[in-house]
Amino acid sequence: MFKTKKTRVIMSFSFAILFTLLFLPLSMATEQADPFSEIQENLTGISQEERQIIENLFILVQEIEEMENEETELLLDLSVIEGELKVLENLTRNEELAYEERRDVLKHVLKSYQRRGPGSYLEIVLSSDSLSALLRRLNTLRDLTRNTGALLDELAESKEKLSIEKSKLTEKAMLVEAKQQELQQSIARNLQLQVEQEAYLASLEDQREYYQEHLSNIQSVWDELKLIFSASTKEFSRIIGEGNLPTDAMEISFTSLGIKGTIDEDVINALISEYLDVEELRFNFHPGMVQLKMPNQHLVLTGTFVIENGHTLKFVAEEGSFYGILLTSSAVKELFKEGALVLNLKPLLFGNTLRSVEVQEGSLELLSRLRLF
Repeated sequence: MFKTKKTRVIMSFSFAILFTLLFLPLSMATEQADPFSEIQENLTGISQEERQIIENLFILVQEIEEMENEETELLLDLSVIEGELKVLENLTRNEELAYEERRDVLKHVLKSYQRRGPGSYLEIVLSSDSLSALLRRLNTLRDLTRNTGALLDELAESKEKLSIEKSKLTEKAMLVEAKQQELQQSIARNLQLQVEQEAYLASLEDQREYYQEHLSNIQSVWDELKLIFSASTKEFSRIIGEGNLPTDAMEISFTSLGIKGTIDEDVINALISEYLDVEELRFNFHPGMVQLKMPNQHLVLTGTFVIENGHTLKFVAEEGSFYGILLTSSAVKELFKEGALVLNLKPLLFGNTLRSVEVQEGSLELLSRLRLF
């Protein structure tokens, strides 16, 4: 009897522990706030005027980041050009030495010829005591004349090379100077933007901390989004590239212009749902326009597809928004920093080459050239 009660107590206690282990993490995960949802709630709960202020601040942050990225690129360009400039300087120095050396050799030959005079060479030839000696001396004179001509040609060639290298050197030096000026302008613009941001925040007076907190939250979520977006687009490109798009994904028809293939947006979105861990990407096709969305992260990109290598579609984003806030061109470019989003359609083309792509309502229309041989 006692053992039975004890067993029941132990079993009850075990079930309690098991219940806690199973459901406590779930409840904790539920309680953890989704940063993207939290931002949406914060933006929904403020006035239009407050939202406009936050948008202005976020755009300033994007512009500052753009200037910082531009500075980094300019510094890299400048480093490469300066390296090329040093190489050209060495080449120019070597060409100058070669030119001076050939000039000195020619100078000595001409001095020797001048000392002896043309008459002395004629006397040497005419004083030959046999036909063989005459021919030998004529050949020697011809070789001397030919060598002098060769030296003159080498000198002219060396002078031309030197002139070309000096011209290249001048161009590179001018390019370095232009890049340095461009870098200084970029730094000045960056500092100006930071001053504008500080002045804007200062004008908010006692509400400064309030807006700075909102701005900091949006910036943090934006940084998180860039990582999620990059990973998702990279995975999507890999899935398509490995031939996971079914062969019947494209409806084929024959026209006078070639083979026409149609791919519905639902087919691509279904593939994303099947292969990606989370449904983060969504395509919407409209006439002349491709929309790439991340609904949970409130990101919308608008652009088009371009053909690469005759079988791949590359998405080129032209504009975008984040929580309704317009993204700068640099911010859009930053999203694809780790690589472009591409659709490798080679398995569906059966060796044919893409000629054109048109975006229709809900679908892509592809025209390919039939390959007969």
